[in-house]
Amino acid sequence: MSAALAIGLTVSVGPLMVGCNQVSKPIQGRFDPYEAPQISFADKSLARQLAVGVPVTQRDSVSQHLIVTVPIRAATNRTLYVDYTGTFIDQNGLPVSSVGPLTKTFNPNVPDSIVIQSTSPNAADFQLTLRWAR
Repeated sequence: MSAALAIGLTVSVGPLMVGCNQVSKPIQGRFDPYEAPQISFADKSLARQLAVGVPVTQRDSVSQHLIVTVPIRAATNRTLYVDYTGTFIDQNGLPVSSVGPLTKTFNPNVPDSIVIQSTSPNAADFQLTLRWAR
């Protein structure tokens, strides 16, 4: 091998070898200053078309599972198809059980509700997420 070729390979491959030992910094998310609400919408247009009442919570007398009833009405003259997911959290804010996604049909201007039930007696609170049905 000629000296010129050896120098050319060293100059062109050398920087690649130095780059092999570099470890990229992990990508970190931004801090979310907002606390998760009990009821959230994945889309603003859905939030505008549903009227949501005050949730009612109770415990099953035998299992002590948390049961949540959320009054909801399609506040429009159209039938709405909505997917919902319920998450139950314990007193520390950790998930203990979930429901869904399930699909619910809301007829125009007719009072209705979504009822979800935990599968754990440790559920202290809930979160319900609503999105357009797919």
